[in-house]
Amino acid sequence: MGETDAVARPSSRERILDTFEQVLLDEGAGSATLDAVAERAGISKGGLIYHFPSKAALLAGLVERLMTRVDEIVAAAPDEPAELIRWYLSYDPSDPVELAVWRSLLAAIHAVDDGLAQAISDAFVRFTRPLAVLDPFLAEQVRLIGDGLYLNALVGAPPPSPEHLERIIVDLTERLGR
Repeated sequence: MGETDAVARPSSRERILDTFEQVLLDEGAGSATLDAVAERAGISKGGLIYHFPSKAALLAGLVERLMTRVDEIVAAAPDEPAELIRWYLSYDPSDPVELAVWRSLLAAIHAVDDGLAQAISDAFVRFTRPLAVLDPFLAEQVRLIGDGLYLNALVGAPPPSPEHLERIIVDLTERLGR
């Protein structure tokens, strides 16, 4: 098998995080014990503890994964203000893995809050950094609308029609010249 034919396997650490996330989604934070994660990941508890010595460390691993994803998304933000508004309000968090991570973290906040709520707040702050080039009032409007759209996507609510979203974007970008 050639180099291009090989399929990269996730590291043990990533496989553990994937399993932890799935246990959170399937059974809730109360069932996401180290024993349950190790069993479902098919590794010894010692192997899990080598990477994540506690449930708090597992949660921190999910937060780190989330922050990396947020940083990748923000790095792709356009510089031009009108395009930035369109980018921010048209962002589609439909990637099932990303949605699962957010849902897992939000669910875990209710079970164990070892700074997890603050970490999620920090992720939202990171995501809004590109908006700093806009007028502060306009930036706040874009952020609030974007947060609502994102929350709707996280909970599976229907998005606005493309026509309505376009009208919102056009209205906000027209405010750039005022």
